[in-house]
Amino acid sequence: MRRRSILATTVPIVLAASLASLATADRQLHRRDGAAPLVVERVSASSGGVRATVVAEGLRFERLVPWDRVASIDPDEAGRLEAGIARGIEKGTLVWRGRSRMNRGDAVLARAAFDSAFDAGVLPGSELGSIAIEGLVRAAIAAGDGSRVLGEATLISELPAGLVEPSRFPRGDRLIDPETGLVTSVPPVADDDDRSRMLEWFRRVPARDANASLRRLLLERLVNGSGPPEESGANLAGGERFLLRLTELDAEDPARRERTRRTLLAAADAPVWKAAWIRFFAGRGTIARETDPELRMRGVLDLIHVIALESTAPPVLRRASLRLAVQTLRELGRSESAATLESILIAERADDALPENLP
Repeated sequence: MRRRSILATTVPIVLAASLASLATADRQLHRRDGAAPLVVERVSASSGGVRATVVAEGLRFERLVPWDRVASIDPDEAGRLEAGIARGIEKGTLVWRGRSRMNRGDAVLARAAFDSAFDAGVLPGSELGSIAIEGLVRAAIAAGDGSRVLGEATLISELPAGLVEPSRFPRGDRLIDPETGLVTSVPPVADDDDRSRMLEWFRRVPARDANASLRRLLLERLVNGSGPPEESGANLAGGERFLLRLTELDAEDPARRERTRRTLLAAADAPVWKAAWIRFFAGRGTIARETDPELRMRGVLDLIHVIALESTAPPVLRRASLRLAVQTLRELGRSESAATLESILIAERADDALPENLP
């Protein structure tokens, strides 16, 4: 009788414990992009994603799932989500949406999603922020509008090596040149609006060290055409050294400009992107600083080198070269040559090439 009483008491307790365990184990974290859901016991929000205690094959282990990989999480037994989970999923969804649109080639809608992610509170220095910034840069490059994202491209170049994950954008080409750390498709050429946007990003995200501060200074001086800084330091890294040389093409001293021009053009093995940057800034500096018609014409010829590179040169650099060449040829009295180049500009991007929009 006593044995039956013990069984009658114990079995319901064991059964209830088992059911409770099963109910907990059945809670799932649903992932995106076709990944299988994870059975989870506990979850919590962190800056990088969801920290989850995952249950699999009788084992329990901790795992961090990035926010842009989380589609949803089943609520707990009380029907609630832990603090910060819903907000994190909301931000991650915007970044995932932008990434998905970019991967299928829809740059316009991708940019809108990435902009919305920052509006929703995604921080530029977070993992989500790095994906969104890279997405904005890729979207602008795809649209031929690299000048719009000078600030974002600079932030990408400042990220620690390996943080920009190419697999997030499998359709995209490599953004950063490994030698210089520069985003090769986004040269420092901008109108007033794009320059203001770049400076706003610089104010929003402080430079992480002296090298980053110098890089930002050099990029700003290139955009302005204001020449090299008075002091730049010694033992510069490859990217800062190249940018400093480019600023010297805007130096007031003609001997310094000429010396730098010859040195840069002598690099016969320079990649195409670097040759395009060199030719553009050499041409622009000569045209801006020289009054001799022959030297100014040499500046135009530097710009024509950029134009001749066609699709291998960044579109923004080709358009800037065309505009400046057209303007200078007219000033030199070469109206026929100016008209020929203007027709190329109009054919490439009619909306931006109307005569009243030319500098």
